[in-house]
Amino acid sequence: MLSPQALIKGLVQRALPSTQYPDSSQNDVAPRMFPYGEFGVQSIIRKSHILADEGCYYTTHNNQAGIAPTYGTAVSVTAPFVVIQNQTASPNLRVYLDYLLMVAVAAGACTTAAGYIAAAVLVDPILRYTSGGTALVSPINPNTATPQNLGVNAWCGAITATAPSPLVRTVCGLRSIRPGVSTTVLNVVGDQYMLNFGGVEGNVASGGGAAANPFSTMQSLPPVILGQGHSALIYIWFPVMSAPSAATFAPEIGFWVR
Repeated sequence: MLSPQALIKGLVQRALPSTQYPDSSQNDVAPRMFPYGEFGVQSIIRKSHILADEGCYYTTHNNQAGIAPTYGTAVSVTAPFVVIQNQTASPNLRVYLDYLLMVAVAAGACTTAAGYIAAAVLVDPILRYTSGGTALVSPINPNTATPQNLGVNAWCGAITATAPSPLVRTVCGLRSIRPGVSTTVLNVVGDQYMLNFGGVEGNVASGGGAAANPFSTMQSLPPVILGQGHSALIYIWFPVMSAPSAATFAPEIGFWVR
């Protein structure tokens, strides 16, 4: 039997080739390869349908119900707002976070100082969830021809997590996702905050900033990939403000497993 190397060959060329081949019946052009042996390809679809079509894309959420975070003015490493854990059976399967969307279903309050709503993202090569919060629904595969079997779990809310391992990594230390409305109001019902993991788009915000109307924002964050037995922790807190309370968010998380 011939080895794959004998059957599949290409030309390694990091820079764009100088020759462009027009449409034709030419069938003996060497495929382009990159320095690590991978083929250079272009997808004709810019959305995630390809991932869904092969059955590896999922979403999880809390339906239309809001969940309250732990109300702090600084990060508490054992009190994340969201924990996502890769508990798949295979050590070869990794979880790739796509987005976290939060819709404000109840507005929050504070007593003094118009601060902002902040976010941070940490990853840890251990399972960090202990108790508390709300378990989000079992991940849903949007491809109806694919079974729902999976091993990814997510919780949201006032969570108690274990202490970080020595190998914890801070992927994103501080992002402002919503300026406070006033010295007494945190946010507005109908606000929508999206954390776009691995996004290459610029950050987008609309709705008048601190004005008392619904605020929509999309933040492009670094990519997050979880190996088996690893966790991602997303923190929400309220810097500068005094006595923040009451705001609740309906979460939705998109990810794929490969």
